Amino acid sequence: MSVKLFDLGFMSWKETQLIYHALARLGVEAVVVQRTRECYACLGLFNSPGELDLGFMRRRGIPYFRREIGGGIVLLDREQLFYHVIVRRDAEHTPVRNETFYRKFLSPVIATYRELGLEARYKPANDLVVDGRKISGNGAGLIGECKVLSGSILFDFDRALMSRVLRLPSEVMRARAERLMRERLTTLREQLGDFSPQEVKRALIGNFEELFGELEEARLTPEIAREMHRLEGKYLSREWLFMPGRRARELKIAEGCYLAFARAGEVEIIAERSEGRLRWVRAWRGKRRVRKLEERLLGREASYEKILNILAESLEYSPRIEEAARSIAGGS
Repeated sequence: MSVKLFDLGFMSWKETQLIYHALARLGVEAVVVQRTRECYACLGLFNSPGELDLGFMRRRGIPYFRREIGGGIVLLDREQLFYHVIVRRDAEHTPVRNETFYRKFLSPVIATYRELGLEARYKPANDLVVDGRKISGNGAGLIGECKVLSGSILFDFDRALMSRVLRLPSEVMRARAERLMRERLTTLREQLGDFSPQEVKRALIGNFEELFGELEEARLTPEIAREMHRLEGKYLSREWLFMPGRRARELKIAEGCYLAFARAGEVEIIAERSEGRLRWVRAWRGKRRVRKLEERLLGREASYEKILNILAESLEYSPRIEEAARSIAGGS
């Protein structure tokens, strides 16, 4: 197996995304390790730009990219070390099942955290956690004839800015989202205090070599640069950036933890769904809290049928109640 290593240091925000798209289009199997010079937001393929507060981002000079693989919305900056794994989809070493793919190619990242003294583990579908708190989010998907994994090691993370970049229906939901990110996410700085980013990178590359064998050090070639330039025209076009995505019913904080917003007639509901139950609920009619409804929902199993029954008994029935129950229950 001949897999290339692109140790690219700091690059511009768009180059950090264009590089692995270009390598995949060219069929180059590789591990890419890099950092971004600028802060930017990155959408997964199925996200909608309507999930971002684009006016705020323009005022702050924060651009966004829409990648061609899955995963959720992420805020990326200099306080992260990116890794991208590009393998041919038909290669013997490429698992077909997504969970097996994640487990295999995230194993070097887990080994890196453990070298640093942190007992990281994989939490399906695509998170790495330390003491139950997310420390790495990842996305994967097909680009051309290759399958790609993209993720980052969090040195630090600006939860307040992340909650502000998102387009949320109320300040109550924004405040709850920021609090949940503080509770459910962690970083190397919080876990370790002082650490060496260069040492983290060295360990990460070494652990990828344990998986792949010796990696062939590579540089950007004119062919790769031309492909990145060609793809920039597509991925930064208005047509691609504003392509409609799936309708967003909820905000994912970490694997198993979601914040949902729903309207049931005149009542607005924000609910935190964690590990299959409603752990926090706020409901308003106009400016007044609907506390009895909050009490009935709080702690309940996140089941569509059970939530629908509570809403139907507590509020005047309408088709909007069914939609609200689906939003609160999520995929359960």
